[in-house]
Amino acid sequence: MKLSKEQRKYLVRAWETYAPHLGEAEGWLAGRGISLEHAESAGLGVVRDALPGHEPATGYLAIPYLTDAGPVNFNFRCMQDHDCKTIPNHSKYWKRKGSPVNLYGVQSLAWADDWAVACEGEIDANIWHMIGVPAIGIPGAENWKAHWANVLEDFSRIYLAEDGDKAGGDLWRAMSEHIDQSNTMVVRMRMPDGEDTNSMYLKNGKDYLLGRIKK
Repeated sequence: MKLSKEQRKYLVRAWETYAPHLGEAEGWLAGRGISLEHAESAGLGVVRDALPGHEPATGYLAIPYLTDAGPVNFNFRCMQDHDCKTIPNHSKYWKRKGSPVNLYGVQSLAWADDWAVACEGEIDANIWHMIGVPAIGIPGAENWKAHWANVLEDFSRIYLAEDGDKAGGDLWRAMSEHIDQSNTMVVRMRMPDGEDTNSMYLKNGKDYLLGRIKK
């Protein structure tokens, strides 16, 4: 979906409004192994003075989907220490109704060689970026789009850092169905049961993740 001039201005204004409050998320980010310096480079922020339409995300981590042309989308992540599923009219992630579904982290592909990592979600993608690995984040296994295969066709290998759950397996099957593996090999890099990139990074560090990539 092509954004209008007004939509682009709105997204840029949101980015400029939320990014200065990033310091409020420093503790939450540290708990996930993400440095404030990296978060700043990724354009993350915190919603304090919510723009019209973003009020439900007040207090959430603001995650812009950045491209060379600026932000093209936003997702928002709750940072409260509670089980989001138990709170009425509340969710861990929130996105404005009608927002498009995009790949996260496409800018990192510009400095990739002939391979890159794919994972589920923005937080996992930021872990890979922080340790120097080009990676795209797919916003939920159920949201994979067939045409995204076109973004990956220039790579000889895509390492799928698959979550250790059913959704991870579903994502593997969806990607395998749409990517021509005679051209681009999808290398399955499944995490242990119940784990994902972020949890394994916290438990085992950078070398563990890098060691999963067999070049």
